[in-house]
Amino acid sequence: MSEKDPVVERLSLELLALRQIVQMLITFGNVPTGGKLNKYLENLATEVEHRNGREANKAIADVIRSYIRS
Repeated sequence: MSEKDPVVERLSLELLALRQIVQMLITFGNVPTGGKLNKYLENLATEVEHRNGREANKAIADVIRSYIRS
């Protein structure tokens, strides 16, 4: 079993917290929903995935994309 990169693990936890914050903001009408938010996150994931050629970047991009799919 391979260990997770500590940065990826930390970002995964932060993304879970961010997911809750975004859900609260959406409830109060302060964040774009649906397509606009998903497009922003996909652009962010693509940018992260291609940055510096680090293997961890793919995992971070996957975590961001998991938010879009949920």
